[in-house]
Amino acid sequence: MRKTKTEAQKTRQHLLDAALEVFWRDGVTRASLQAIAQEAGVTRGALYWHFKNKEDLFETLFEQQYADFFAAFNDQTLRDNQDVWTHLQHNLTTMFETLATRESKHKFCNVMFSKCEQTAGNETITELACRYHRLFQKQIAYALQLSREQGRLPENTDIELAAIYLESSLVGLIKIWIDEPERFDLIAKSKRVIAANMRVLQQGLA
Repeated sequence: MRKTKTEAQKTRQHLLDAALEVFWRDGVTRASLQAIAQEAGVTRGALYWHFKNKEDLFETLFEQQYADFFAAFNDQTLRDNQDVWTHLQHNLTTMFETLATRESKHKFCNVMFSKCEQTAGNETITELACRYHRLFQKQIAYALQLSREQGRLPENTDIELAAIYLESSLVGLIKIWIDEPERFDLIAKSKRVIAANMRVLQQGLA
């Protein structure tokens, strides 16, 4: 008997959950499709019905985990916003709140920072990660550019430098927390770090 669309969607999500668990436990390089299928309690044939390979699973996970962020920062959403600066601060804050409270987000960030090894045979995965990282950089830079156009940043702000500054601070904070989650309250600390970064940018970074 053929599966219904709802059942197929549930199986697909179950496979994604299993892939995240295996990536987090074993690392991306060592993770095998067999291990993911076993974790999900399905056959490899069932896995291949939904995903072509490990890279397909990884990319789908990435899209799923960061869907909210990329939706909030796509070009059209930013262009339609009358106060991109406030939008930027709000969504960066939300990103950290989600990271601190959603286990799947925490595990995926752990995979990205600690389990996505740059080894032979893993080049496609690392290139996928780099591609999405570049997209993140592009969207942050565009938000800063629009903020400057809306008068929220000094006219002489170097957008590329400002984006690197902001990204370095926030990615660094995530990395510290991933390595030592008990060291500080991520939600409280991230709000202060984001606010401090915004003040520095408004003072001028040329």
